[in-house]
Amino acid sequence: MEPLTLSEMLLQWLIPLGFALAVIFDLTTNKIPNWFCCALLVSGVVLNVVISGWSGMGFATGGSLVALLTVPLYAKKYIAAGDVKFMLGMGALMGPTLTLWVLLIGIACGALIAPLLAVTQVGWQGLAMTFKRYYQCAITRTYFKPEPGEVAALRVPYAPALAAGWLLTLWLPLPGL
Repeated sequence: MEPLTLSEMLLQWLIPLGFALAVIFDLTTNKIPNWFCCALLVSGVVLNVVISGWSGMGFATGGSLVALLTVPLYAKKYIAAGDVKFMLGMGALMGPTLTLWVLLIGIACGALIAPLLAVTQVGWQGLAMTFKRYYQCAITRTYFKPEPGEVAALRVPYAPALAAGWLLTLWLPLPGL
């Protein structure tokens, strides 16, 4: 086995660093900065081109294109625009196959992590208020907007779920990885 080049080592360190910083940004400020997402995107393209030439450009572009699968989640307001831009940058670093698996597993993790994060912000009373509102909507067949203090009114950070998806891809034996 040949030793890794500097570019390959940087690529291997940028992926975990990118997820760690995104989680920190998202948990502390509820935002992932644009400058950070752009830095990931540029780093992914440059490093993959240095490592593999023009095929590296295709690898980075393919990863970012796969990350566009998050746009419908943004359109439905399940995730924020920062999560989409973050995954575009990470897709350039990780390539299409790993990006797809991170998204699929990250979305599944989000179904578990997001409610827990929401309950830590508003407590069980906020969760009860949301279920009560859903019940009222179902009975009256009318939509009622979420009230402040209930789970449905929160912006929950999604970077932790995406990071958990990435961590699980390292552990699970997945096709194509």
